[in-house]
Amino acid sequence: NNIVMGNKDFEENFFNCYARSLPYLIEKASVYIRLRGALLLNELNADITLEQFITLDAISSSSDVCQRDLAKVLLKDRSNVTRILNILEQKGLITREPANKGKRIVKYTRLTPKGRELMDKYADRMKNDLNDFLSQFNQKDLKIMERMLEEISNKISENANLQI
Repeated sequence: NNIVMGNKDFEENFFNCYARSLPYLIEKASVYIRLRGALLLNELNADITLEQFITLDAISSSSDVCQRDLAKVLLKDRSNVTRILNILEQKGLITREPANKGKRIVKYTRLTPKGRELMDKYADRMKNDLNDFLSQFNQKDLKIMERMLEEISNKISENANLQI
């Protein structure tokens, strides 16, 4: 006897093991927030991906940032960051300049005037859109969630001896 389940049955029975878990819900919310940002960039004809925008935003917040530091902030491995930086450099939005950092030689990444212009044009709109979206929710609850997510991240990092 083969039982054919509808889509709802599939979700309820198969995904009950993970899809109702906190990690899944956090990831799901993250995916939807990123999708929202990507759609807005597309709507604005920004000619840049969300991944590239977030990288430019991180670069614009610091005068000198190296690839290793970017990887930590962006939660990406260095090869992925290299790929993104190569694209941004080809678009003329960043420069990478060699410098000494302690005993290591690193490349500091900076926005070009074109990169600064792009951020000036889109950064406020992107941040305002996210803030407008989040304003629909109870701000006290959001602060609690933010604090709890920080605690979860810190505990996992401590207990698993993980560092990003």
